[in-house]
Amino acid sequence: MGRSKSSKSSNTTNVSGTAAASGDNNGVMLSGVNDSSISVNMTDHGAMQIASELGELAIASNVEVTTGALESNTEVSKAALNMGAHSLSEALDFGRDSLEGALMFGNEAMHLNAEVSNNAIDTVSQSHHENLQMIAGLAGSQAAQNTENLAALKGLAEMNADGGQVATSRQMTIVVGLVMAFMAVMMVGGKR
Repeated sequence: MGRSKSSKSSNTTNVSGTAAASGDNNGVMLSGVNDSSISVNMTDHGAMQIASELGELAIASNVEVTTGALESNTEVSKAALNMGAHSLSEALDFGRDSLEGALMFGNEAMHLNAEVSNNAIDTVSQSHHENLQMIAGLAGSQAAQNTENLAALKGLAEMNADGGQVATSRQMTIVVGLVMAFMAVMMVGGKR
């Protein structure tokens, strides 16, 4: 640290020749100096130079801290934006994968439902076919039975009056029984 080279000179003419000071006085005090020449030099002992250097150092330090803070904030902002972009990308990928999975599941469910429906239709169709065949068979059997019953009735009608009374009564009982059986079969078949 150097010393200041600043200096100040002044010439003053005191006409009263008196001066007074009270308390601490580290300065210059003159009295009765009329018609005299006084040379006074004052110094700040380098205080202004040091204050200037200290100010420059403070400004440089402040610029360095501010620049570091701005660079740090820039890096943090870049990292935050990159993280946001990465998170958004991951979320979009997850959403796309979820949507594709849901669509595949829906497609598989529709195909399975169509297969189940086709199997049900085939099963019901087969059952109806079998039922119709059974009814056709029963109708054919019934027709044959009816033919036999009519033949028996015709035989009864043709019987002689002389020796056929007992035979006619027995045949009538058989015919009535057959007719009752036929009626019962018809009633049971009609309830299905």
